[in-house]
Amino acid sequence: MRDASSNLLLAAMLLCSLSCLANGQEQLRDPTRPYAVKQRLAVVAPSFKVNAIIVSADRRVAIVNGQRVVAGGSVNGATVISIEADRVILEKDGKRMTSTLNDRASRQ
Repeated sequence: MRDASSNLLLAAMLLCSLSCLANGQEQLRDPTRPYAVKQRLAVVAPSFKVNAIIVSADRRVAIVNGQRVVAGGSVNGATVISIEADRVILEKDGKRMTSTLNDRASRQ
């Protein structure tokens, strides 16, 4: 009888502890999982690719990201400041960038 009552008490304690876990109590943390780190959002600089430049005595035209532009025009939110024989100077959000033929934009 004593074994039956101690088994019953043990079963009741086990059920009570399991119900506490099932009621949304804090779960154990995986010790191999890193602590939460606030992720910084990467600021991606706009990409400008100069596909072609045409410079003649009376005009300067460039193809940037597949779009025909002239000085004073705009492409992808950037203003074309000037077009040289091998590069295009752009300005976006107050920052100047130089993009050369077959190269990506670099900040000045």
